[in-house]
Amino acid sequence: MKKPIIAFLFLIFFQVAVAQEVVSSAGTTQQAAGYEISWTLGEAVIETFTSGSDILTQGFHQTKLVVTAIDKPGLLISELKVYPNPTSDFVMIHFNSELPDKQYSLFDMTGKMLEFNSIPETDTKIDVSSLASGTYLLHIIANKTNHIQSFKIVKK
Repeated sequence: MKKPIIAFLFLIFFQVAVAQEVVSSAGTTQQAAGYEISWTLGEAVIETFTSGSDILTQGFHQTKLVVTAIDKPGLLISELKVYPNPTSDFVMIHFNSELPDKQYSLFDMTGKMLEFNSIPETDTKIDVSSLASGTYLLHIIANKTNHIQSFKIVKK
C-alpha cells in the first residue's frame, strides 16, 4: 500500500516542479516607467494592440510561426519604388505622385520598430548604413491610417 501512495506523491510533485517551463534560444525582460515587458523568441502572436506608433503583440510559446499573408496595398499609387535592394548604405523611396502625410516605419525581423519618419518629398533617402546585415521590413502609410505597401529590405 505504501508504494502506490509514494508513487502518486512523486508524480504530483514532479508535475508541479516542471509546469510552465520554456526552453528558448533568446528572450529578455525590460522595465521602464513602472511597466515590465518580457519576451521569448518563438512565441506565436495571438493578439495585437496598437496605439499611435506603438504596437504590442502577445502570445504563447511555439517553435514555428508561418506567415500566410501579406497586406495588399491600401491605396492605389501609380508608381512606388524602393531601391536599391539589396543595399549597403541607403534606400530610396520614390513616389510618382504627391500624397499628403506620407510616413514610413522600418522594422527588424523580430518586429522591433527601428525608425519612424515622414516622407517629405517624392524622392526620400533612408540611411541604413548603421544597421547590421540582415532582412528588414519597410512599411509605407499615408494619412496615418492608410497602409500603402510593405517592402522586404535586404541589408548587406
